[in-house]
Amino acid sequence: MRTITPTFLFLLLQTIACHSNQTDTGKKIPVSDTGKFYPTGLFIKEQIQYVDLRNFYIYKVTVTNGEKDSTAITKDQFIEWATIFLDKDISLPGRKGLYKEDVFQDLSTGSLTLNYTPVNPDAPIQNMAVLLAEETNLVKRIFIKTIYTRGDTLVTEQCNWKANKSFQVNRIFTTMNGYRRTELNFINWNDKP
Repeated sequence: MRTITPTFLFLLLQTIACHSNQTDTGKKIPVSDTGKFYPTGLFIKEQIQYVDLRNFYIYKVTVTNGEKDSTAITKDQFIEWATIFLDKDISLPGRKGLYKEDVFQDLSTGSLTLNYTPVNPDAPIQNMAVLLAEETNLVKRIFIKTIYTRGDTLVTEQCNWKANKSFQVNRIFTTMNGYRRTELNFINWNDKP
């Protein structure tokens, strides 16, 4: 009776294992996305809840082509304006791959800055910067620059959120025939001038 030597058995098992792990080189194996962007959408939702649970006096200052107007707004109007920031959340799975992250420490402001730029220069969100307090890693500010078209008008939008205090949505509207309008919107609930 023949016996199988342990060495032969080991080589046989190794050959089988190596053969079963081979993959077709023409197939792409999906790679899970493990990178983490700062969850700006979650932060904005928390800020909306922060305002919603308190009895802040909320007002909006609008400056259109130099003409200034100020008015009190409701919490629902506040939420409608804040939704502009929620719509620009690049940490969502479908958008994350379109941007790259750079991190640097800004000694002049005592902040860590997370800067997001598009991989494709035609992306609507052209830049996002999240400033975190160096000692706590809490958000101090969020800046978002977006460029998009609305009909025949090019809109350049600069959004700025100041944590627990206020935000701005500023727009420049331009058309091919030379029309230009600026609109500055400042929404305040807890910011002292």
